[in-house]
Amino acid sequence: MATTKQLELIDELISKLDEDEKLLCEPIINYLLELGYKVKRRKKSTFIIEFEKYGRVIVKLEHGKANMREMATHLMFWMRFSASNNYTKVFQDAVNRRSDAWVKRNQHWQPITKCCNMCNGKPRYYHHTTEDGTKFDFCGGFTKYVPGVTSKDVPEILRMIKEQDDHFVEMFA
Repeated sequence: MATTKQLELIDELISKLDEDEKLLCEPIINYLLELGYKVKRRKKSTFIIEFEKYGRVIVKLEHGKANMREMATHLMFWMRFSASNNYTKVFQDAVNRRSDAWVKRNQHWQPITKCCNMCNGKPRYYHHTTEDGTKFDFCGGFTKYVPGVTSKDVPEILRMIKEQDDHFVEMFA
């Protein structure tokens, strides 16, 4: 059960959101609390709350400006979903986003050679395939910024949260 302070953080975030963002966040927040995730405030220039269990963050909700050029503030949704192998284009685009940036900068992909230990010896990876068909994996130990999610994505998000949570249980059982 969430503490009074955690509920205050959630209420503060919800008060900053527009109606569409509330429709996205409220069922996700309720499900995370039901699964036993704790709410933490991250000290940054934007308002960020993280949902954590077993010392691992599964969802981050950030309200602010994505970059200095933006005029309006909005919700930025971050999620760890490396335990899921089946997701729609919006999530695959989130996986590809950083990878494509490396390719554009002509950075060479380094294959994963050793574990970062965020996975407690049971690794899960994000998978990326370039336009030329080259496939590579990268660490699934962290959340990914997922632009473009809407309330229509909530059922898929809840399913992936459950898969990731089941993986956490397996990691720490």
